[in-house]
Amino acid sequence: MTPSVARELVRSGHLVRSLRLAPFATSAAAVAAYLAARLGDTHDAIGDLRVLGLLLALGSGYALDDSAAITLQASPYGLARRTGLRIAGAAAVVVPVWAAVLAVYLPSAPAGERWSLGLGLTTELAAAVTVLWAVAAWARRQGFDQPGIITTPVLLAALLLAASIPQAPMLVGSGREWTPAHLRWSGIAAAATCALVAAMRDPAARWATRGRTR
Repeated sequence: MTPSVARELVRSGHLVRSLRLAPFATSAAAVAAYLAARLGDTHDAIGDLRVLGLLLALGSGYALDDSAAITLQASPYGLARRTGLRIAGAAAVVVPVWAAVLAVYLPSAPAGERWSLGLGLTTELAAAVTVLWAVAAWARRQGFDQPGIITTPVLLAALLLAASIPQAPMLVGSGREWTPAHLRWSGIAAAATCALVAAMRDPAARWATRGRTR
């Protein structure tokens, strides 16, 4: 897929129409409802931002749902580029909403902690959505055309696991454990990225490589 084709897909709206927008709309509505329910109370910035990040991540897990995937497997455009475009479309929804949410909450945090809190919570969100996309991509390789339904229990189970390990706490408040916890979150994000890249490799590529070596 050339850059001009990708730009045309975006410009014409085909990429947006190919995404399941209902989960994103539901997440955005849930974020708006949560903010309205808090009525401007930003006292518990970390807790609120984690809830809002969870809502955005849950909607993002459906980015790779595509009932036309079987038809497009025969297209001349590689699996990695097709999947990458869908992920980019999802990120185009999540990033501005998350930026707006940070703009609401971070001013209430102490001035010296705003950057560390914003970076740390963004790392948590990035790790969560990357794990979901990796799970969805591998589920697609196993024949699931709508893997989004799998990602919701995976995310909730992972967060429960992260919160239940006292030796290496992942969901911590600001303090001395903040940096070590988010180094671990960064490790999860990196591992999930590697798994996602591996899942995006076209299954036919290995056959093409073998054919050239003979």
